[in-house]
Amino acid sequence: MQRYFALLVLLVLPISLFAFTVPEKPTGFVQDYAKILSTEQVLALETKLENFEKNTTNEIAVVTIPSLDGDVVENVAQEIFTKWGIGKKDKNNGVLLLISLADRKTRIQTGYGVEGDLTDLGTSYIQQDIITPAFRAGDYYSGINSAVDKMIEALGGNNIVPENYSNSPKLNINWEFIFIVGFILLQWIGAILAKSKSWWAGGVVGAIIGIVMIFVFSVVIGVIAIIILTPLGLLFDYIVSRAYTEGKRTGKNLPWFFGGGGFGSSGHSGGGFGGFGGGSSGGGGSSGSW
Repeated sequence: MQRYFALLVLLVLPISLFAFTVPEKPTGFVQDYAKILSTEQVLALETKLENFEKNTTNEIAVVTIPSLDGDVVENVAQEIFTKWGIGKKDKNNGVLLLISLADRKTRIQTGYGVEGDLTDLGTSYIQQDIITPAFRAGDYYSGINSAVDKMIEALGGNNIVPENYSNSPKLNINWEFIFIVGFILLQWIGAILAKSKSWWAGGVVGAIIGIVMIFVFSVVIGVIAIIILTPLGLLFDYIVSRAYTEGKRTGKNLPWFFGGGGFGSSGHSGGGFGGFGGGSSGGGGSSGSW
């Protein structure tokens, strides 16, 4: 219990010093910051994704990074997606494939508009059956290129998931998984509370969670949760609201869940790549490791 409380405190406190810093503007559909691809491989992927965007308006971004710098892959993927605005603004038809080399983590993040074609099950299939085997063999380009091909196939309206895939072994849901989900949920709530004009709303959210736990578990557990979560909610709201206000005043780049300014469409960069179209994601997709 003490360990999880310590983790919660770390989440509540500002952690921008430890988070991966998202570059301001991409220079193309493929950003190989981890240097795992050759120039020819990057060019081949870039050409494929550029032609795909021209023919369909769908935008697929491939990003490799050296490390998550202590962050979680879901958070970094959401931050990149939001800051760059992957996908067209009126269609939200973007997809991000993120690879963190040192952490051996991958994430496929989907925009609202493509979730019907590139489902969570589809991204899970790509992670487990396409990316993971290739990456374990050290063939990063093959894994990325094949994953991109499957994404393009799915976005064309084709079913990419084998019939028997639903009977494949499932990942066991453990405390680490639950913690990551809670972490993402906490960030989403923080983004809302940070922009509110008062900081008492966090206490209300904490109390509501406690009330829900009364019906889910028991009266005793719910009351204890209300007593603990109400002051924690107040503290959390106070911290993120101050961080957001300070960020607007100083222009400091804060983590996306603090509501820091500047995260939106990516604008335009030089060269042939004109930037992404300002799309958004609600966190759909899946994560993997190799």
